[in-house]
Amino acid sequence: MNNERIKPYERVQLFSGGGSRFGYYLGSYAALAAHDLTPDIIVGTCGGSLSAYLVHLAPDPKHLQELMSSRELYRVITAIRHVAPEEASRRLKLRYMTSALKRWRLSKLRGNGQRQQQTDSYERLLNELQQLAMFRIDNEAEWLDELSQFATSNNNNGSNDNSAAHKASPEIAIIASRLYQAPADDSFNTTLTLQELLFVPPRLANLQNSVLSLADEQMTSPAHTFANGRIHPSVKVQTQWDFVSVVRASMADMYYLPPTYITELGWCLGGVINLTPIELACQLAETVFAETKAGYDSWLAAPAIQRVFGFDPNERLAQVHGYQSIKEPSHTTSKNRQLHWLPFTDNAQQLIGQNVQKRFNLKQMTVELIHSDYDRFVQQMQAQWQYGYQRTTDYIQQHGL
Repeated sequence: MNNERIKPYERVQLFSGGGSRFGYYLGSYAALAAHDLTPDIIVGTCGGSLSAYLVHLAPDPKHLQELMSSRELYRVITAIRHVAPEEASRRLKLRYMTSALKRWRLSKLRGNGQRQQQTDSYERLLNELQQLAMFRIDNEAEWLDELSQFATSNNNNGSNDNSAAHKASPEIAIIASRLYQAPADDSFNTTLTLQELLFVPPRLANLQNSVLSLADEQMTSPAHTFANGRIHPSVKVQTQWDFVSVVRASMADMYYLPPTYITELGWCLGGVINLTPIELACQLAETVFAETKAGYDSWLAAPAIQRVFGFDPNERLAQVHGYQSIKEPSHTTSKNRQLHWLPFTDNAQQLIGQNVQKRFNLKQMTVELIHSDYDRFVQQMQAQWQYGYQRTTDYIQQHGL
């Protein structure tokens, strides 16, 4: 085997989560573009999948900033709402709180969480994820349609250089996961398994002499090593897919949004199964732009991931941050051919109040989403953009890229 096969792309950027602070990825992308470092492919997960879709619709940073501040995107974000009091019984609300406490308690009992999860049935876990999700999306079937219409209209009315900008549009890959019922002849697991999903550009499947193999049995999910028996070892790769359903699936983190059904894949849920796919990124491109991330909180996020996926996300995060830089091929001396960690660990602190706010309503036993009015939304998006742009620009200048 040739150990120096050509990688499919020169540059890849990871959009790894972000939640309602997803706008800082767009500013970061714009900074890379301003310094002739535009990524050839973006891999989006969770909230980052929405950012990746926005770049797909408006790859030119000028148009992207317009889309990010549009009323169309505002309506997309405000369509995500908390479950209203009349939509869930008090029994279910109390069940959510007691389940959260139970997840936290089990996460403190070392090794107990995964043994507990092995007894779950497909139907039981699916029912739990559907009923206990705190948020919903209004008019899901048409949720992202306005964004596409806005981008199309903007492109048609744009300048003559629009076609050139479109040629420079990064390709998009998105990560999600699914509840997987293995067939009877599958020796790995005959009951419930979760499986990582990778949605890739169709041309990747046809590339020759590529370091990346898209054969399912040759792509191993990193989380499998932390949850052997809970997460299927192979990654399911899809080359034909629809943006709307896949973005919705990637954003469906457990207990936030309910799973969504995709024909031929079944019930799908969030990209948190591989939030920072650093191994994949380093297979895809010579140069990787990823982000440092803060640890998962020990009260809600970490126990929820451990409950559903069977692994401690902070252990996986430590593995990601400890990943070694890309080994430089012998035929090149370019300092750009390496792994770049953009410093976004403090985004929650730096962007306080610059995103959708959450509030616990003790009387109603719900977690409420507090959406700003449109003018305030624009200010929040611009603050996120500026944070991502400035941090990335500072990094580029400090490292002489």
